[in-house]
Amino acid sequence: MNGPAIEQRALRFSTVGYLLMGGLGIGFFLVTRSEAILLDGVYSLVSFGASLMAARVARLVHRPGSETFHFGYAHLEPLLNTLRGFLIVGLSAFALASAVDALLHGGRPIAAGLAMVYGVSAAALCLLMAWNQGRLAKKVGSPLLDVDARTWFVDGIISAGAAAGFFTAYLFERLDLHHLLPYVDPTLVVLLVLVMARVPLKTLWENLREVLQVAPPPADQQAVRTAIEGAVADLPTREVQVRMVKVGRFFYVLTHVLLPEDWRPESTGALDAVRCRIARSLTEVPLRLVTDTVFTADAHWTSFEDDRGCEDPTKA
Repeated sequence: MNGPAIEQRALRFSTVGYLLMGGLGIGFFLVTRSEAILLDGVYSLVSFGASLMAARVARLVHRPGSETFHFGYAHLEPLLNTLRGFLIVGLSAFALASAVDALLHGGRPIAAGLAMVYGVSAAALCLLMAWNQGRLAKKVGSPLLDVDARTWFVDGIISAGAAAGFFTAYLFERLDLHHLLPYVDPTLVVLLVLVMARVPLKTLWENLREVLQVAPPPADQQAVRTAIEGAVADLPTREVQVRMVKVGRFFYVLTHVLLPEDWRPESTGALDAVRCRIARSLTEVPLRLVTDTVFTADAHWTSFEDDRGCEDPTKA
């Protein structure tokens, strides 16, 4: 089975899992009245919606450009992951505010025994899904599956933390510490949100950078530039300008090679050979590579100036 087919099957499997977990969370909330469980259930339902969209995006990114999107659909991948990040951060903020309010107003009672059963079962299922999705993400190089694996992992840690908290509440019941029981659930929500905030925030930040087309880290940029400069070392270059951006599973590299005005290539094929050398020099890039290489004798074309300000060299 090829990469796209594996990715589609994994996303469909994940969608069913999210729906199951969401329904389970809402059902147990109605019985236990635990907002920690409600947070877990709503989190799963949000992920269910995002997973449905992810399956569609995963099919689109493999298509060529269209009349509407001339440069393809790669940008939809980080855009979807950014939206998912915003939703999860917003959900976490709402849950945190609700929990703090409950702590300030006497807490809220829960059915600790049933809640503990939910926490253990949900944690086991979520962490198993996180392992499976992460394994497949590495196998096919899918950013969508990578984010999905992180989402399942967060959900699993939330559930495991909830199970630990509910076990504490269960002990309070057995030790006749009933005055402490109402504070267990809101305290648990606060701790879970604060401890796990890093993962959705990191996902949001990484994908927002791609949506905004921020350049890769300086070390990655330097590695790409060094490889390309080595690939054109046999040319009498005056300057080599390299611009790059990562969008989803694609890595775009635009190279301007500034040459002397009197330099002439042997043939068009010779220029294509240089383009091929540049592309092959970037074997360390673990993404789908798209390169454009422009040869010019005019420094204007390597700048960020308005191209309509160029001068016709034949009229000089």
